[in-house]
Amino acid sequence: MPDKPTTEKEWLACLALDEMYEIIPAGHILPIIGPEIWVDGNGRRFSRGDYIKKHGVDPKIGWDAIKAYRKAAGKKDKAVML
Repeated sequence: MPDKPTTEKEWLACLALDEMYEIIPAGHILPIIGPEIWVDGNGRRFSRGDYIKKHGVDPKIGWDAIKAYRKAAGKKDKAVML
C-alpha cells in the first residue's frame, strides 16, 4: 500500500484491522429484555456463543480484563449520560 492512498482499492485496504484488534471486545450490552450482546473490534454484534464461534475466544474474559485495567488506571467504567 502506498503512503497516501489514491484509489478506492487502496483506501479500502486501510480499513482492514488485524485479527488481534477484531477479537478484542469493544462493548457489552445488557438489554432490559433479551440476551446480552457482545460487540467486537469491528463493531459487529454477537451473542456470547456466536462471538466464541466467530473469534474462538470468550468475550467475557477479555471484557473483565478491560474493566480491571480501567479500574487500575483510574478510569470509571460507567455509562456517560449526555
